[in-house]
Amino acid sequence: MKDSALETVRADVAVVGGGLIGCSIARELAIRGLDVVLLERQRPGDEASSAAAGLLAPQSEAARPGPFFELGLESREMYPGWIAQLAEETGVDTGYRRCGILRCSFRADLWQEFGWQAAAGYSLELLGPEAIADRTPRRLNGEIRKALFFAEEAIVDSARLTQAVAESARKRGVRILEQTAVRRFLIEKGHCEGVETDRGRVSAAQVVLAAGAWSAFDTGLPFEIPVEPVRGQMVELKPADFELPTVVQSDDVYLVPRAGGSLLAGATVERAGFRKEVTPAGVAGILSAAMALLPDLAQAQFMRAWAGLRPGTPDGWPILGPSPVAGLFLATGHFRNGILLAPVTALRLADAITRTGAPDLAPFAVERFSACISSSPMP
Repeated sequence: MKDSALETVRADVAVVGGGLIGCSIARELAIRGLDVVLLERQRPGDEASSAAAGLLAPQSEAARPGPFFELGLESREMYPGWIAQLAEETGVDTGYRRCGILRCSFRADLWQEFGWQAAAGYSLELLGPEAIADRTPRRLNGEIRKALFFAEEAIVDSARLTQAVAESARKRGVRILEQTAVRRFLIEKGHCEGVETDRGRVSAAQVVLAAGAWSAFDTGLPFEIPVEPVRGQMVELKPADFELPTVVQSDDVYLVPRAGGSLLAGATVERAGFRKEVTPAGVAGILSAAMALLPDLAQAQFMRAWAGLRPGTPDGWPILGPSPVAGLFLATGHFRNGILLAPVTALRLADAITRTGAPDLAPFAVERFSACISSSPMP
């Protein structure tokens, strides 16, 4: 239950936002011996983290190499050890499984788009009709003659994962203040000294902004945070007589198997502000694309539909690292890759905050959006 007001709260680090990214950073900082308080306006994982399909797929949507691709690969490889540690600490089954992704296309140039990965030594197979049939228990659309199989891609239950990370963070001493909305950052002489919430002030030597789609809440900062909500709608279906052994994906939809035989179909990309609604058009589009890919889904049971708001940036890359305000760090804008990038984001941000090593976050710095940086002096 929410208290009417906070007593004086002080910490080494205050983390704003209790999604998977915020919980992961708070946990990693606590592991390193810091006193951490995490501030969440609802409950941990209530927003995009729990709404996500849980794809750990840096390869299947990577049209080119670069820092973002490398960051995703690094994070995917961290997952087995990360999941094992979380399971040992909390006993939560996060549904992690390296099942691979079968990417299909009605276009003829699929290999031209992704073949560079094979040339670079990454796991990738080009499959014909017979090999495609071996990967799925039901025949895909007959117009699909070729597909790519990314064997190293994986899935996880994002809601259970967020629960496990939040529980682990608590066990490691993180103070999680639920139903506590942060109103603004407290900046004195150019340094962030904490935050002001709807329940009082929190003082901290360092502050991390990890508020997802809501990250641009403080318009009084001397720089803009170019993050906006991007709605994604999802549908859960229950086929009557088959289960998918792998993720199946087209250019328009992905089908993610879940424990119990259901599968998740999604997701739309809609800029509709903070309207987190399920719409007839969104659901119809998902179902149409799903049945175009796997016609047998026309007989599946419709279970439910929901929507989440993902934090999008102008270039689709996350914003990571120190901000133009001393003491304020950014970990937001992960868009469709927040689940995938959680462990590496926690590691890199903790390195930056504790000045451990030299994490290269320059490609993801907010300064790349130079128009967002004010030339006026900081308060």
